[in-house]
Amino acid sequence: MGKLVKLKVLIVGLRGLGVETAKNIILAGPASVTLYDPTIARVNDMGSNFYLTQAHIGKATRADACLQQLSELNNHVKVSVISSLTVEDHLNYNVVCYTERFENITNLEKINEFCRANKVGFILSETLGAAGYAFLDYGNSHIVTDHDGEATKSFIVVAISQDENAVITVHEDKRHTY
Repeated sequence: MGKLVKLKVLIVGLRGLGVETAKNIILAGPASVTLYDPTIARVNDMGSNFYLTQAHIGKATRADACLQQLSELNNHVKVSVISSLTVEDHLNYNVVCYTERFENITNLEKINEFCRANKVGFILSETLGAAGYAFLDYGNSHIVTDHDGEATKSFIVVAISQDENAVITVHEDKRHTY
């Protein structure tokens, strides 16, 4: 808890994943959360960002449109928006969380290397329809402890029924224990 209340977090991208991430982090109570998303809100953004309204469409960035409601979630957290972001700006944060790519992958790799060299946690996570991924880099001294030592398993889900007791069908070409 002591580390959390001192934490300064940057959230890059305020589509569905970004706004949900920002909401949950703000509710947890770090010192500050800074939002960066220069994209002007569009109608299709309303399908994933629950803070956007018709009044924001074409008039405000996604970050600016979310600021007031995100700020109201926890009055102990300073929530702000920045309108530009340089590599050096990442030094102002303990953790940066990219939920959308405004940069090409080569630039994101450079940002990650800069963060690693300066002991800034780097998270890159995106949703791609029903799938998604997360990449986390907290530097060389970060230790992950695996409680059971079992290898990670992956399955390809091909269908999920809408029944009360859902039936999940996995890809038949792979053996599984699911």
